Amino acid sequence: MDSRYGIHTIELFHRVSKKDFNKVFQHLKSVNSGSFYPDTTYHSEKGLTKYICTSYCNQGVVLYLYQQVRSKNKTKKNHAPFIHFRLNPHTLLHEEYSPKKVFHAEDKQLKSLDKEMTKLLHKIGLNCNFEQLTLSRIDCCLDYFPNSQDWVDEALRVVRRSPYMKKYELCTFGRKFPNRKEKNAHSWRIFCKTTTLTVYDKTFQLMEEDLLEQYDAPMLRFEVSRSGAKFKRGLSDEVKGSNKKILKTVMNESEEAIHSYMKKLHANLPFVRYSDCIARIETVKHSATRKNMRLLVEKLSDCKSYAQAVKNSGLSENKLRTVRKQFEKLGVQPATLRDTAGIDELKFVL
Repeated sequence: MDSRYGIHTIELFHRVSKKDFNKVFQHLKSVNSGSFYPDTTYHSEKGLTKYICTSYCNQGVVLYLYQQVRSKNKTKKNHAPFIHFRLNPHTLLHEEYSPKKVFHAEDKQLKSLDKEMTKLLHKIGLNCNFEQLTLSRIDCCLDYFPNSQDWVDEALRVVRRSPYMKKYELCTFGRKFPNRKEKNAHSWRIFCKTTTLTVYDKTFQLMEEDLLEQYDAPMLRFEVSRSGAKFKRGLSDEVKGSNKKILKTVMNESEEAIHSYMKKLHANLPFVRYSDCIARIETVKHSATRKNMRLLVEKLSDCKSYAQAVKNSGLSENKLRTVRKQFEKLGVQPATLRDTAGIDELKFVL
């Protein structure tokens, strides 16, 4: 099975003077009628209004302009306006959206990214370059290209039943999405203040967006989205001073970083079929431990999440810790594939 690392999306922001903000605002308003509009769903405690410009989507860039509403309260702190850029680097460089392509931060590509983004900045009326923007988020991804859709379906099934870190929260599609059940069935996401982890069926997403090509191959994406506070941690001052150096460093470390998150999810161990897992449990010597291991496997098979399975099992923290250590010794996960699955074993770390 083939796999690939890359950068999918980056976000940058730039604080500007009121004069420069008005210059860009008026330019976008006059040139991009219909594609430049206020975000009525945005609410800010700082009294900011938000405008969205989608005119450059075909170049892989969406602009968000933030401006403080004038207040009669003179004691209220004023906030400088700023512009936020959400950028798909691959689209910007190739002038077309390729949903399964990602950006590789090599020297030649970084030079082109600098050139094209600087050109766009000048086009909208900003007298600055790519390196003067501040990187605020980088989305790195690991793409799997399995031989069957069954592998993707089973991968999402076991990931959903894997334990995740305590500081993270589960994020699901809510009632405002008419097809939320299908969306939640084909994706899984957890987040904390600085990081979001997402695993999703890319083929399903393309089908939803009517971008699915005929006979398109199955694909699972494991995406790690980190804020500037997170990905800049540990970087030298020399690297922090250049967006190109940051992107290159983050790209070079993406494999190790993604594997570290997988390890936290215990996804570095292989997943096997239910009956195979039960058979391996029988090799454990201690009868009480075997009983607790079988109980956890059964509850994980019945429930849709690790937390719910643990709750239903009634296992104490000490018993659960012993059970997990035994599964690590066996070299398999307690979350299992279905016996009817078309695959015998599933591995994320190849």
